[in-house]
Amino acid sequence: LEIDAGLTYLDNEPLGRVNTVPLYRERYRLVTSPGAKYGDRDQVTWAEIAELPLCLLTPDMQNRRIVDGLLAASGTVQKPTLESNSMIVLFTHVRTGQWSSVMPAMLADSLGLTSQLRSIPIVEPEITHSIGLVVPHREPTTPLTAALVAEARRIAPRLEQDAGLGRDPALATLLG
Repeated sequence: LEIDAGLTYLDNEPLGRVNTVPLYRERYRLVTSPGAKYGDRDQVTWAEIAELPLCLLTPDMQNRRIVDGLLAASGTVQKPTLESNSMIVLFTHVRTGQWSSVMPAMLADSLGLTSQLRSIPIVEPEITHSIGLVVPHREPTTPLTAALVAEARRIAPRLEQDAGLGRDPALATLLG
């Protein structure tokens, strides 16, 4: 059996001819050490983030383009001191205490934060982007694709609820 499907941002860049199922709204967090500038705060602004030594995804990644746009909208431009195409690599560098990063909340809150790392909500403005399932627009739809779309629609309300509460939607759904 084979299926063409993916998860992506639904409201940021053109998707082409696909059917979509919105799953949840992605929120953003500053991941940093407690001793870093703003590391003791309960929330930070996009303008404040631009003052930090950041490690970010590479510019070819859609998440990075979103972050760059949000920083620009706050009137700032940030040149990261380290770039990678892997969130795990960014997380590893943040753990050294020398960098901070911007990550999706569900990822930041599920990476095993310890007393040495904080996940701080980014506000002013608090922006969200829709994440969802995409499948090719085809008629008739294959049974496997139809089943996947039906399951995505079934779990979407729970994913959105968990994402809004700062819990990893996928993990919370699996654990019930």
